[in-house]
Amino acid sequence: QAAACGTDYVIQEGDSLAKIASEAYGKPANWTIIYYANQDRLGANATLLVPGLAIRIPCVAGTAPALPSLATTPATAATAQSPSTEFSPQIKRIEFLTADDFAPYTTRTLPNGGLFTELVTAAMTELKKDSGDAFTFQVSWVNDWSAHLNPLLLTRAFDMGFPWSKPNCDDFVNLDDNSKMRCQKFFFSEPLMEEPTLVFVRKDSTMTFTTDNEMVGKTICRPIGYYVFDLDANGRFWLRDNKVTLLNPQTIDDCMKMLMDGRVDAVPITELPGRSSLVALGLTDQVKMLERPTLIGSMNVLVAKTHPNARALIHYINSAIKKLRESGEYDRIVDRQMQAYFDMLEEQQRKKPASAPAAPTAEKKPADAPATATADKAATSN
Repeated sequence: QAAACGTDYVIQEGDSLAKIASEAYGKPANWTIIYYANQDRLGANATLLVPGLAIRIPCVAGTAPALPSLATTPATAATAQSPSTEFSPQIKRIEFLTADDFAPYTTRTLPNGGLFTELVTAAMTELKKDSGDAFTFQVSWVNDWSAHLNPLLLTRAFDMGFPWSKPNCDDFVNLDDNSKMRCQKFFFSEPLMEEPTLVFVRKDSTMTFTTDNEMVGKTICRPIGYYVFDLDANGRFWLRDNKVTLLNPQTIDDCMKMLMDGRVDAVPITELPGRSSLVALGLTDQVKMLERPTLIGSMNVLVAKTHPNARALIHYINSAIKKLRESGEYDRIVDRQMQAYFDMLEEQQRKKPASAPAAPTAEKKPADAPATATADKAATSN
């Protein structure tokens, strides 16, 4: 069976998502497109495929569907309708908090505010109807991610925030301080989506990241305020044991520039924002993504544990997203948003000339001299 977009493909012995993407799109690096479209089937097993499992191959820019319509039937159909959601008379209005600069997830320049904004809005709109309009809700934008958790959510200036990564709270003792605070202070919803953190390196790099030991001794980059719990996950302890040098500039763009001028060896970052940065900087032909992720993490809605309606609010969003999945609207939104995003990247790439590669500097930037955050643009903390 050929892997063609617009069809369901049955996984064969020896298949990988990169191999399937190469056949469907001509680009092995597009394996994440298939991963995002099949989270209900693959879960976190992006690199462990089960022969016989049918997965969806979505169409993106430059590919034409082999069939008139895309199959959207989930691998396991729901056997019963979700029980009716219980509504609290104390909840009259819900204020959601998000911000820009996190394409394709939350950005007002994308349709309906981006993927997660549309998912939350669509899910809560249906839940509001089910409640007989017992409550209202609003999505607000504050473009200072570092202020979202504290003070805006902890002081209940807003009720719920999205999207936020959930640390492995079961491994609390080995988490960094920021991750410990998330576990201690917030309840997390069920995942809106799972996303791989991939390693970006220069095209001429010999790094493959087939094992964790390959990162030991390297200088890596991640913007200030971003989660770092993946760097110590699974017993690798790169940060805790000083096995790597971590530089923290302001933005992903800064990290990619540091990669090109030789100050860092690798940029492990969430995949889609990383792609956006490469396109914006004209570096798509000079930087490559390595296939093995450092983490496949969840993106969630959260609420402060001190909120008087915290558990009811988590119940609301979990019920709303579950209903959206069961109706098939979740898949339709993801397909539409992801196609719009990759179409946008293709268009931007066609219009933007590739930049000349920067000459590596003789010395790398010292680990204790990260770029300073400016007052007018806060770092993304997701």
